[in-house]
Amino acid sequence: MFDFHIHLARLPQKRQLTQLLLDKNYDFVAIACEPWEWDEVNKLKVDFSTEIKPFKVSYGLHPMIATQVTDKTLADLRQHLKEDPLAMVGEAGIDKRYPGYNDGTQDKIFLEQAKLALELKRDLQIHCVGDYMHVLKLLTEAGFPQEISQGQEAEHLHVLSRLQEAPRPIFHRFGGDANFVKKALSYGALFSLHEDSFRKKSTAAAIKFIPESNVFFETDADESFLEPAELLEELEGRLESVRLAYAKCRE
Repeated sequence: MFDFHIHLARLPQKRQLTQLLLDKNYDFVAIACEPWEWDEVNKLKVDFSTEIKPFKVSYGLHPMIATQVTDKTLADLRQHLKEDPLAMVGEAGIDKRYPGYNDGTQDKIFLEQAKLALELKRDLQIHCVGDYMHVLKLLTEAGFPQEISQGQEAEHLHVLSRLQEAPRPIFHRFGGDANFVKKALSYGALFSLHEDSFRKKSTAAAIKFIPESNVFFETDADESFLEPAELLEELEGRLESVRLAYAKCRE
């Protein structure tokens, strides 16, 4: 079990749940997308991470709070990332349901995080509810490299080398179409699939175009009234549901 996107800090009895997850070998990336979550996830990381099994985390600023972000918030985010060289950036992104989508504020905060991911060579967890193609434009603006097709001049080999070291955009709870998949793959994109990814026909049809090596599964769990043992069972069931839906798409 590998849950590529779970909001551990938002779940009840998070310490007990974390211990259960580790005991059951339920691997995960703990997403922290608000400053209060950064601190909570960092505490869990300090208490539960080991050299054999490091605690995987991602620190970022969700578009739902883009209009609240200050220079200090961005400086604090940078500090958290520098203190954990294995941490991803995000989830960052755009969301038409929240303030700042139309006036460019969400774009600005996304670009700050995308540039930080490039600078620190960290993968970028991306949230998108809106225009997926616009996110690709923002990645280009931030400086994310695209693959160069084989056969081009040798002078471009240094760009290929840079691409191999470049961070990857990760499209969490993916909901795009086949045209987007083909374009996003040129950025080395990864796609994190959720149960919702199979409900829209265009997205379900697009999944077969994603190489298996670029696919991960997630619960995106962020709330529950269940006790830790019951919640673990539910999380395992949700991941298995995604796996089965993915297998069906690949048939």
